[in-house]
Amino acid sequence: MSTTVFTGKVVHEFDSLVSTNEYAQHLLANEKVIEGTIIRAAHQTGGKGYAGSTWDSEHGQNLLVSIILKPVFLLPKRQFFLNQAIALAVAETVSELTYSEDVRIKWPNDIFHNNKKIAGILIENAVKGNQLLHSVAGIGLNVNQQQFPAHLSHATSMRIMAGKELDMKKVQDVLCEKTEYRYLQLKSDRIEELQKDYMKLLYRVLEECVYRANGVRFNAKIVGLTAEGKLILQTGGEQEVYGFKEVEMVL
Repeated sequence: MSTTVFTGKVVHEFDSLVSTNEYAQHLLANEKVIEGTIIRAAHQTGGKGYAGSTWDSEHGQNLLVSIILKPVFLLPKRQFFLNQAIALAVAETVSELTYSEDVRIKWPNDIFHNNKKIAGILIENAVKGNQLLHSVAGIGLNVNQQQFPAHLSHATSMRIMAGKELDMKKVQDVLCEKTEYRYLQLKSDRIEELQKDYMKLLYRVLEECVYRANGVRFNAKIVGLTAEGKLILQTGGEQEVYGFKEVEMVL
């Protein structure tokens, strides 16, 4: 049972939804929603991933949730810190329940284990003026799925990692606990600690890898992040800064 104060205390569960994020937005538009409310579906017919991609998942085998948060304390220009908090929570959930130390965050919002993707995160923020009104943190976490379509050859799951089936409710409870801890860390302005932990888990940091920007491939290594969460890549003696959707790592 989750030991959280507010995260996951209200849960809307469905067998199938178009998208948990979409349903969360519908709730927010039509009624007063308690912070920490979760929308969970066994299956999504139109699950969304980062940058317009889709999220494919076998029915009932994975954790598909959206967590509604209200980070009114966070300036819109600092919203990437929320992304860091959620990414850390997901990575730490996987690590704890699979007893694995080789769980990494692939910038900006994927969770990897041994070069394979185990989770994706899509955070949608509502901004009014200079304030974040609410955020919907959509998380697709591969839990018990063992086989993946050919186009998902870089996918893995917690069951594959642990070698055994996991209890979905237990995974959800741990995710809620980790999310609340990291969110409250953000709320108490412990940003430096958050950033330090994020950089420790950043996938292939300081390793030379192949990247693609504007259709051009090049070798570079991650040397840091800006305060806005943009990626700082070094090629030779030069450093370039890239925003979301402007560059991708070629696996």
